[in-house]
This record gives sequence, structure tokens and C-alpha cells, in this order.
Amino acid sequence: MGPIFRASQPRWLHDLAPQASERVLHAHQICPYLKQRSKGKNNTDDVSKKKILIVGGGLTSAQLALLATESNWCTEVTLIQRSKMNPRHFDIGNEWMGPKRGKLLEDFWCLDVYERVKKLKETRGGGTIPPEVILELAAKQGKKLEVREEVEVTNVQLVDGRLQVFLDDATEPNFYDMIWLAIGAQNHIDHYSALSHLRQVLPVDVVNGFPVLNTDLSWRAPTVEEVEESGIDEPTWKQVARKRIWLTGALAALQLGPDALNLVGARHGSVRIARAIRQDIAQTKAAASLKEDEHDCDCFHC
Repeated sequence: MGPIFRASQPRWLHDLAPQASERVLHAHQICPYLKQRSKGKNNTDDVSKKKILIVGGGLTSAQLALLATESNWCTEVTLIQRSKMNPRHFDIGNEWMGPKRGKLLEDFWCLDVYERVKKLKETRGGGTIPPEVILELAAKQGKKLEVREEVEVTNVQLVDGRLQVFLDDATEPNFYDMIWLAIGAQNHIDHYSALSHLRQVLPVDVVNGFPVLNTDLSWRAPTVEEVEESGIDEPTWKQVARKRIWLTGALAALQLGPDALNLVGARHGSVRIARAIRQDIAQTKAAASLKEDEHDCDCFHC
């Protein structure tokens, strides 16, 4: 399954006046806004020149900064991030793409599920930007674009129809017309309505939003301790259903590793599931054949 991310909410956003919320857009809201703007469906104030603050340290924030800088409706663009830029071609290290990947996965699988969660966070880290995109940003600086690293927003207030932004570097607050947020998102099994309902029928252990699956990525039953506490044995149909529900992609990271969301991880997951399906088909055919043999006799009872 592909990721259904829920945009992260910075603390200062909760304290912002409701009437200012339309001036703060998350990454997934920006394309609809730009399409609406290009069709001229916005109000008069919305089609005026804009001074934009972009918050984020990954590729999305960099692309948004370049897009806004090249537009004719934007006068100034400021890109800030709370850490230094991390130049990397992929969102995980190159070692996970090369010959060392097998050993790295073996070490990952030796960890318990809680240690795996820590390893996932450490390996993927924060936002990364390809080196060539960083060069593009550098070429735009000093014109309409300003890039500031190791700085964070502490407070935002709506003053005379504009957003007054305070940063943690003790500089004077600046005014902006809009804030674009590209600060990542949270991925949790309960963000998928179908899987959230499935958990009610077929409970599964969840650690930090990730379901604990079997090695073949099928829907694993809860631990023995939880089953004993509930005092309920699952009927046969539920046991069979668990064996025939497989999950891959971002949510299968506890089994697939840090590259679960990347193409190599997707291939890894599909191979596991294909192997499990073939095995299930073979077992089903063998069981049906055995049942036929049991009734294929000349005795009176048959």
C-alpha cells in the first residue's frame, strides 16, 4: 500500500487565529491553490504579489522554493529549516542500495520490533536534498530567494492581514503573506480507514504506527500474552484470513527495513508476497487432492 501521510502540525499553528489558517498551506494543499490561482478563481487580495515563507528541509521544500522564485506573482521567497542541508540523492544512505544491503538487513532483522523502530528513524533521518537541487537553490539566492539554515519558527501572529513570523535566532520578526509547510508527515496504520476497521475484526500488534506482520508480510495475530488475557480463541475463518491478507509498502517497514518505501523495498515486498501466494495455492490444492482421495474408495460408507 502506498503511504497516506497526515501532515505534521507545528506547535505555533495551533495558536494561530482561525482567520489566518487559509494563509498557511501544507505541501499537499499547494498544488490545488496554484491551480485555483491560475484559473483566476481567487479573490482580489489573493492574486496580488506575495512574499512567501517556506518551512522544511527536504526535497519538497526545495522544489517549492524554486517554483515560487520562478513565478511572476511572488516578490520574495524565504526558505528556512531547523538543521543544515543534508545533500543526499536518496532518502536513505547509498549503502542500502549497494552490496552491503544484505548485511544491513540481516542486522536489522536481528533487532526486536522496538529497536527496529529506532533504526528506521536513524536510517531515514530528516529531510534530504539532492546535490544538484542544492546548486539550483544557491544560484537563485540573492535575487528573490533567501535560504536560512538552523533556524525555527517560534510564533506566528496575524497583524493587519499579514503573518508576523518570529524565529528562534533572536532576529527581528518579518512579515509574510503566506507560509508553505513542507515539514514531513506522520504515517500510521490508523490513517488508512480500511486497515483501521480491519484491526477491529482482526487485531494486530502496532508499534509506533507500524503493524507487526509475519515474515511473509501476512496479517500476524497478537502475541500469546494478549490472546490469553482476552480469553478468546479465533475461529478458523479468521486464522485463514490472516494468512491471506498481505501488506507491503511503507507500513511493512518493520519487516522490510528502512527502504520499504523505495523501489528496492517494493520489489523485496512483492517477492515475499508472491512466494507466500504460491505456497498457499499449493497447500490448498494438496488439501483438496487429499480430501478427494479419502472419498475415492469402494467401501459401503463412502
